Amino acid sequence: MAATIEQTQDATWSRASFYVSPASVALLVLNLLDGLFTLLFLQLEVAEELNPLMRIAYEQSPLVFMFSKLVIVNAGLWLLCLHRRLRASRIAIRIGAAVYGIIVVYHLAFLTHLVLHWPAAFR
Repeated sequence: MAATIEQTQDATWSRASFYVSPASVALLVLNLLDGLFTLLFLQLEVAEELNPLMRIAYEQSPLVFMFSKLVIVNAGLWLLCLHRRLRASRIAIRIGAAVYGIIVVYHLAFLTHLVLHWPAAFR
């Protein structure tokens, strides 16, 4: 009987473990970079936040903006990771990482444009 309880507890524990995939890590890092780039561009007043929820957060303070951005994406990723056994969840994480990758490339292109046209971009 004790062996059965131990095996059941071990099986439950292994299912409850939290595996962090490379796509999950990429999603978190790229989300952070997106937030930092967006914050930079907002502070320089060369861009405006189009997402109404994030605009409200930024109007409160830059700290509220970054905290909100990180919490929202982290919470979504946490839910997806809890259901990582579902193929749709794993695909959603990869798609999220790809989308944030594209956004970060866009930010880098915009930053390059600003640097190449400095100080004309700030007139």
